[in-house]
Amino acid sequence: MSVLRAEGVTAGYGKVPIVQGISARAEVGQVVSIVGPNGAGKSTFLKSVFGLLRKVDGKVVVDGLDVTSLPPHRIANSGMAYVPQVNNVFPSMSVVENLEMGAFTRRAGMNERIEEVLSIFPDLLAARKGKAGVLSGGQRNMLGMARALMLSPRVILLDEPTAGLSPAYTTVVWKQVRKIAEAGTAVLVVEQNVDLAVSHSDWTYVLVAGRNRLDGPATEVAKEDLSSIFLGGGDAAKV
Repeated sequence: MSVLRAEGVTAGYGKVPIVQGISARAEVGQVVSIVGPNGAGKSTFLKSVFGLLRKVDGKVVVDGLDVTSLPPHRIANSGMAYVPQVNNVFPSMSVVENLEMGAFTRRAGMNERIEEVLSIFPDLLAARKGKAGVLSGGQRNMLGMARALMLSPRVILLDEPTAGLSPAYTTVVWKQVRKIAEAGTAVLVVEQNVDLAVSHSDWTYVLVAGRNRLDGPATEVAKEDLSSIFLGGGDAAKV
């Protein structure tokens, strides 16, 4: 059974919805990517799934629990984590203090969980006492992911975790994304670099103009003419 099911989600910022009837699923241990042209509604979809935007229609289920109408803090407690593209760390706090903030509702085992999470991110382990504000862009993004893992989520949503990073650090971040999945968390990631997303994913959804256009195993999606699909050509399908 899918740990995350988003079905027919319609949402936006005003009266006209940005995303319309979008559906996506993710399994434990799976990296699922969402790609599409600029303005396709990728980030809007993630925000609506996490309850940051009001849904006009649709349903979101996490590990069998309907969280459609819950506020973000209750969705977080239900097993979903969300890491935004920007403002994803507290710059004036140390790495460890950021992780402690991520465990705001954890009642026991915080120190043990901090060590478990740091073991996934060697860069953060080495900088654990340093301020988050002096970290590189890639390290900050990893700290955002690490903080989200503090509550041991069943699924984590990542909004463009490699935006603005050098090619070398982009590769590092994607390796960490795979480690997160292998540790037993479903990962749903929005990525602007289509080739990278497809090559590092198990399943890929393609959004165009706020709607599902194509989805399937990433290896099969890679064979499609995505440039043409982005421009509105091709048939909507599951491959």
